[in-house]
Amino acid sequence: MPDRFEPQTIEMALKAISGAISPISQTEVIGLSESGGRTLARAVLSPKDVPEYPLSAMDGYSFHSQSLDKTTKEKDLNLPVLGKSLAGHSLEGETHATAAARIFTGAMVPACHDTVIAQELVRIDDRQQRITFAADSIRRQANVRRQGEDLARGAEALPTGAVIGPREIALLASMGIASIEVVRRVRIAVLSTGDEVTEPGRPLAAGKTYDANRPMLLQMIRDCRATPIDLGIVNDDPQSLRQAILHAATIADAVITSGGVSVGEADHTRKIMESLGDISFWKLAIKPGRPLAAGWISTDSAANKRIPFFGLPGNPVAAFVTFQSIVAPCLRQLAGDRGSIRPTVRARLGKDARKAPGRTEYLRCALVRDASGEWVAEIAASQGAASLKSLTDADGLVVLPHAAGPLTAGTMVDVILL
Repeated sequence: MPDRFEPQTIEMALKAISGAISPISQTEVIGLSESGGRTLARAVLSPKDVPEYPLSAMDGYSFHSQSLDKTTKEKDLNLPVLGKSLAGHSLEGETHATAAARIFTGAMVPACHDTVIAQELVRIDDRQQRITFAADSIRRQANVRRQGEDLARGAEALPTGAVIGPREIALLASMGIASIEVVRRVRIAVLSTGDEVTEPGRPLAAGKTYDANRPMLLQMIRDCRATPIDLGIVNDDPQSLRQAILHAATIADAVITSGGVSVGEADHTRKIMESLGDISFWKLAIKPGRPLAAGWISTDSAANKRIPFFGLPGNPVAAFVTFQSIVAPCLRQLAGDRGSIRPTVRARLGKDARKAPGRTEYLRCALVRDASGEWVAEIAASQGAASLKSLTDADGLVVLPHAAGPLTAGTMVDVILL
């Protein structure tokens, strides 16, 4: 690694901190209905074939494909109809390989049949209880969901680290699974620093500003499917801040502060981090968000227990960008989440973008479709690190790569969707 006091690229920063994070090991068993958003602690193997029996994929008539051998594709097939199969019920009556059976979507296919033809493709003779259809209107074994087609007994249904969503819940329910073992929720302590910040809802004295970062970060942590612990605002007093950070490290799996990591006289966070543990880096080669301290707090030297620490910038947009770029991947690593990705689209720049090589830049933008249907990223006029209105108005963040210089209108770029 280069000198930790030199600005780090996003890739270098993630390697320095995320690569050293081990997922938490504590797990809990919860009901399927409560599992949305949780991370699977161990792989789930299917306890049964899914489906457990061959099922019809539509309303129609089942028969055995050997009947197709008794005619040519140019001729019609005429079969007697014996029996009826309804979803959730056993076969009504008896049938055999040389007869058809009335069948409905989701019903068991009789053991002597292997093909289902849609009811719209047959002519029905109710009087003689027979059906007629063209032999070339159906292929062998069509419209049948085979036993184990979705999952065979013992096959891996979901891997360790899968995040449970509606699709995963449906799959687990289809196997008859009512509870699963998940990683307990990651707990993240959050505090704001600085004499200048005031709690929203209180009178604002001259020279003060409302604390926008902490409420934003608490919600971003929830969006990462973690549990935030709100530790409020800590004044610019080194001893108070040191005690607050130590307390946070004893009750949480990671600690996040905002403010106090630049080079001002009252910026104590970095010095306190150096005294409590290790700093992996404290500058990022990005804009906005250059001042970002990250490292470890040692809470038990005998057990070599270290808690990840992130000191985010005080400007709200810079805090937002650095959380998205660095903190969120680390929180997913802590939770053992292997499946989450940030949604992005490719878009053309709507106008030239000035940039010097040597840092990654994130520009707020609106996304519009051009005449050909392609996305165009219209860069917002305001890109200030404290401009929250431009952030709330944005559809996404244009990513200008670290090595890139000025980019001309029409250049294809990645846009992180907001």
